[in-house]
Amino acid sequence: MDFLSVDRLSEDAVQASPESVMKSEDQEDALLSAVLTLPETLRQPMYLYYYENFNTLEIAEVLQIEPENVRNRMSRARKKLKMMLGKKLGAIRDGRERSRATLKSSS
Repeated sequence: MDFLSVDRLSEDAVQASPESVMKSEDQEDALLSAVLTLPETLRQPMYLYYYENFNTLEIAEVLQIEPENVRNRMSRARKKLKMMLGKKLGAIRDGRERSRATLKSSS
């Protein structure tokens, strides 16, 4: 079985135009650039969480801080990013919002 066959791709992936793919990549690049400009105390947890897929407990262990401090720093970083990027990239969703959306869709 070919893992790249059209049958295995989602409808969105098949119908995505090159322009929409480029726009998405541009948004990801802009977001990463913005994350990298944050102060170190805010940048580290955001980068580890979103780009290295660490959870808050792992981040707390690596940074040698309490998990609550990780959550606070990430909350402050998201607020800063929203101010920096405005509506250019749309909403930056945190884990709680993703969880709520999942719960609503499964209800």
